[in-house]
Amino acid sequence: MNTIKGLLLKNLYVFKNFKGNIIFSICMFIFLITLGSMQSDIFTVGSILFLIFFGMNSISSFSYDENADSDKYLLSLPITRKEVVLSKYLFVFLNSFISILVGILVSFIITVLVRGKVNNIGDSLRICFLAFTSVSFLMCANVPCIYKWGVEKGRMQSVIIPALFIFLLGIFGSLLFILFPQLYLNIDLLYVFKISPYICFALNILFYGISYLISLKIFLKKSI
Repeated sequence: MNTIKGLLLKNLYVFKNFKGNIIFSICMFIFLITLGSMQSDIFTVGSILFLIFFGMNSISSFSYDENADSDKYLLSLPITRKEVVLSKYLFVFLNSFISILVGILVSFIITVLVRGKVNNIGDSLRICFLAFTSVSFLMCANVPCIYKWGVEKGRMQSVIIPALFIFLLGIFGSLLFILFPQLYLNIDLLYVFKISPYICFALNILFYGISYLISLKIFLKKSI
């Protein structure tokens, strides 16, 4: 446990030199959300902006590790490859989770101060959960690509693979509704939306679990 904690702290130190930029970015987001809230309720948009901008920044830690050749140094210590990979996934997840929570909190406070209340808070939070799951899918597709091809080559693969998956899923869904037209009419979309947080929770476990196992298998075979 102490090893994982140390590896997480190591990843956090990457952003230490950029704390000025991070604080400036947070202030800019607060200003933009406040400005937007004067025109309409942008609670959901503000929350998702925090998630996308700050959550996906966790991937940049791979670039610093690759440039510093830190994996070679870490593995010279009493640290296993499994712990290295696990710490990366925990860092990616926690960074995204904290980003969306901070985004929701900041957006909620600003919206209440500017507009008096947040309309349809339940539905707005469900949309935030859906956004978090979408980002989780992209991150979980990204990390194995980085372990396999490195940061530079992995970036292209991490765009192609999710895009191909979504394309094939779209074709499958379209064919399903063409072959079974009554299926669409029998699905209660409102009910599906209401239980979407539970679906998102299950999908996040699935995404992170499968992605972690793939990355671990790649990293165990990788020559450092």
